[in-house]
Amino acid sequence: MNDEEIYKEARQKVNAKKGFFAHLLTFALIIGMLYFIICYEAGGPLLPVVVVAMSWGIGLGIHYLKTFGTEHLDFLGFESDWEEQELQKEVERLERKRELKDRLKNEKSLLDDSEPLKLKEIVKKPLRRDMD
Repeated sequence: MNDEEIYKEARQKVNAKKGFFAHLLTFALIIGMLYFIICYEAGGPLLPVVVVAMSWGIGLGIHYLKTFGTEHLDFLGFESDWEEQELQKEVERLERKRELKDRLKNEKSLLDDSEPLKLKEIVKKPLRRDMD
């Protein structure tokens, strides 16, 4: 990876983080405004604000996971290097699979190279039964 590619990837990550924080700020402002309007101005129930906050919060949570992954969620039981561990397991599994395929291919080629066994024809002789 050259310097230009590294800079481009870093720029994308910074833009993703900036987008998340803009989303978070918008969420806080809109939910606060809805809460103020419905509860204080109209004297209405809190349920519509909760419904909007919960549904939008799900989208915000997904945006967080796409931007940051699970690296900051250790306190919830997520391991920060979970992805790396799973990636390493998958690489090892695929390497074993490739190794087994190579061994199978090698054994098949050895089998093809060997001289085939010839079966001798067995002549059937009539069995003699003693009849008394």
